[in-house]
Amino acid sequence: MSRSPNNYTKDTMTMTTSTSESESSHSQYQLGVIFALLACVLFSIKPVMVKIAYQYGGDASSILALRALSSLPFYLVILVHLCRKQEHRNSLQKHGLKAAAIGVLGYYFASYLDIMSLAYISAQLERLLIFMFPTFVVLISWIFYGTKPSRSVWIATIVGYMGTALIFTHDLSTFGSSVTAGAALAIGSALAFSFYLIWSKPLIGHMGSSLFTSVGMGSAGIAIVIHLMQSGSNPSTWSMDLILLGIFLGIFCTVVPSYLVAAAMARLSPTQVSLTSNMGPGITAAAAVLLLGELFTVWHAIGMTLVVLSVVVINKNK
Repeated sequence: MSRSPNNYTKDTMTMTTSTSESESSHSQYQLGVIFALLACVLFSIKPVMVKIAYQYGGDASSILALRALSSLPFYLVILVHLCRKQEHRNSLQKHGLKAAAIGVLGYYFASYLDIMSLAYISAQLERLLIFMFPTFVVLISWIFYGTKPSRSVWIATIVGYMGTALIFTHDLSTFGSSVTAGAALAIGSALAFSFYLIWSKPLIGHMGSSLFTSVGMGSAGIAIVIHLMQSGSNPSTWSMDLILLGIFLGIFCTVVPSYLVAAAMARLSPTQVSLTSNMGPGITAAAAVLLLGELFTVWHAIGMTLVVLSVVVINKNK
């Protein structure tokens, strides 16, 4: 039976529309991957930039303050914009105090411990210790909430700790006992960030990610300013190099990648985004070797491989 011209035209239009949608979807996927990779690069060079800031005479208080003060205005503008809507004001009134407390934990306390750790350990070891936070989330969920991990997650956790132990042992024999103090600070930071992730999840569901992040960053910024005033650090003694590097950390290693991740999440699944973040330790290692002259031995390669493999397995199970 012959088809009418009208049906042929409709079929052609349907095929054209389907092809156009497929091309558009593929284009959005590619764009999402680019955004996720750029965010991973910017987040991953942060410890290297902090190490350089120490070389310019900074300390944990000044570096934290410069990073926060240069990024804080962006988040406050977003907070004011969001609060133009009544529903956001109602949400802020209901959940604001909890969001502020959790924000101080994640954006101030964890960040401060992280920056302090980099005064004692290499950027590579710091990144791997921080990168192990998914294992802490698993353990916290099991101990406090009864969510028992599967056998494969247990094995992945042990493998990840073995990889970290390899690099820790190498750095301890090379740089001395200060590595122990630095590793303890980095582990404390990862642990605090893990609690932040667990406690923030229900609030993000109630408030939305933009409002929660703006409140958390704003509260952490206030805590950081108070900390700076109490620390006795004198901003007039900060060098221009340190100030510029602090601004770079605040804008390009905090604000820009946070928006890039949001843009990537709008185009990719959480699993796809997390897979790109697995490149982080490798990017940090490359930057640390090129910019700081850090060693990269076969022990670093083996340890990094084990840690990344561990996190991939845990994220896959999640």
